This record gives sequence, C-alpha cells and structure tokens, in this order.
Amino acid sequence: MPSHVPSAVFYDQRQQGVDTHPPVHVRALIEDGRVFSEIFPVRFDEVGPDKACTMRTVASMMQECACNHIQAMWGKGQSSPAEMRRNNQAFVCTQMHIEVHEYPRWGDEVEVKTWVEVERSVSARRDFELVLCDGPEGTCRAVGAATSRWVAFDVAKRRMVRIPKKTTEDVTNFHALLDNYIMGEDYVMPKLPDIKASALPLSQPKAFTGDRLDLDMNGHVNNVVYTEWILESVPVEMWGDYQLCELDIEFKSECGYGDVVAAVTAREGSAEGVVIEEDNARVIHQLVKLGEDGRETEVIRARSTWRRKGAMTAEEKEMAAVIAAAWGKNKGGKAKGRLGGIDPGSVDAALLAR
Repeated sequence: MPSHVPSAVFYDQRQQGVDTHPPVHVRALIEDGRVFSEIFPVRFDEVGPDKACTMRTVASMMQECACNHIQAMWGKGQSSPAEMRRNNQAFVCTQMHIEVHEYPRWGDEVEVKTWVEVERSVSARRDFELVLCDGPEGTCRAVGAATSRWVAFDVAKRRMVRIPKKTTEDVTNFHALLDNYIMGEDYVMPKLPDIKASALPLSQPKAFTGDRLDLDMNGHVNNVVYTEWILESVPVEMWGDYQLCELDIEFKSECGYGDVVAAVTAREGSAEGVVIEEDNARVIHQLVKLGEDGRETEVIRARSTWRRKGAMTAEEKEMAAVIAAAWGKNKGGKAKGRLGGIDPGSVDAALLAR
C-alpha cells in the first residue's frame, strides 16, 4: 500500500505534473498501540453551500473511528470483550463534549485520533483529537477535540453494572493511554438543565420519526442521528449569524423504529431574555419521545455553544488588548515597530499582529 499523501499536497503535485499516489484511507494503531488513528476524506454529500462539513459529520467520523478502535482491541465485528458478551453486557455512551475550532472542507482529509482509559469501576473515558493536514508540504493543525463518558450496561436487566475486572485490567495494561486528557485533567462534564423546568421561551417543537435508515445494528436510533435532530431544531437565523463551536450531550434513553420524537430549543440568557455574552450564545436542547398513551420520555439533553461570525476568539481578544496597551504607551509620539499605523480599536489589529 502506498504511504499516505495529504490531499492538499497530492492536488498541488498533480498540477505541477508530479506523478504521485492519490490519497488513501488509512487506519493504524500508534503510540505503542494505545492510540487509534484513522484518516477520513470530507465527502461531497457531507458539506453545505459553504463547502464546509457539519457537526454531524464530525460526530460521524469520531463514532466510526471509535468503533474501529474497538474492533482492533476485541476483534472484527465485536463491540465488547468476550467476558462482557458472555454476560450480555455492553458499553454505552452517557455523555459527550465536542469542540470544533475549524470545520474541514470538501476535499480535505481529517485524521481522527482516539484513545481510552478506564477511570473507575463503573465508567471509562474516551477522548478524540481531529487533525487537518492541508498546509504547505502537508503541515498539520488540530481543528477539533472531544471527550466522552462510557458505562457498562446489562442489556437484559436494563441497568448499569460494574466494568468487569478482567476488562479493566486488559484495557489498562494493553490498550489505554493513561493520564492523557484532551480537555485537561480538571475538566468536568457539565450538568445540563431540564429545558422544560427553565423559564426560557421555548421554540416550536419539531417532530422526527425513527426511520429504518436511522437505526444502528442494535435496532436503536444512532447517536449521530440525535446530533442531527438536535441541530435541525435550531432557528434558521441562528445559523446565519453564528457558527457552532461546541456541543454537549447527555444520553438519557434510546429510540427505535417508528418512535416519534419532539425536539425543542431555548436560547440561554438572563431572566429578561438578554443574551449573556455579546459574541457567544448558548442554546439548550431536549429530545422527548412521545408515547401512544401521551406519556413523554426524555431521550437527550444538550447544549450548543455558538460564536458570532467574524467575532474574535478569546485568544485574539487577549492579543488585541496587548496591542492596545502597547499602542497606548506610544500615544504621545510615533508608534514604533509592528504597531505603527495600526488602529488597536479594529478587529484587524489583532489579526495583522499575528
């Protein structure tokens, strides 16, 4: 198999008449077998009018990478170790936090890395990093990250159980990347609010039905589909003014074929409904399964964080403050060096000084 060539380098070389191998789909265990890496092309049907992929695509890449890592650990077609399968147990995801700093575009190739650690007898942590290599000569940068919480579940009794001791030992000794926290060692998954218990004005419910193509191999609606349902309920004007940069999800229960689910959203703010932060907005979400008897079952709680398009990031704001302070010192005379002629009050000041 030819070695991997980032797509940006491949297309540039082809235009220059260089005979090189096309990009290939690569999977590999790295870091002494404790990290799983997989490279995904951004496909035509995964992008919108701006040619950038979506949060759903990011979630799908991470899910696929995690499932292939599991097969590398426990065998082709296996989603759990033998000792758990014998006891009709499986791992299920209860929480996930995703951050996207930059959305890859059509034609890009994204390397997704994932690793796992059993932290307690009842739960494990799986982290992810998304890397894009499209710079000169294939230089790379991180464009996203995620962390997730997993528990062992008794499929027959429908309840959480302790992770088997042998599973914990095998993962720790042979597969886990220990003490490597993508969000930092002190990061704690946020507890998400019940949207219906809040005083915030709710959106009109948007209804979805679990269709055949939405189901995973367990007969439940795939977690990636929930991501799509959550975001489809966001008002269209939000997409015009803001870009989605973070998503927190709590998985409460599952849905199956034919289940009807209502999605509602509310934009977080003060009691008067004023947005908390000028350049950032947060939206809370809930998916509720509607029973034939009129009863409602909570399926998902979520929170999405959005940044106003064109707004500076926290890092850029800090940089702009440094520039403004330096400019102020030269206010009485001619500004020197890189700051000369730059108005520190403009957004461009921070960007030009980079």
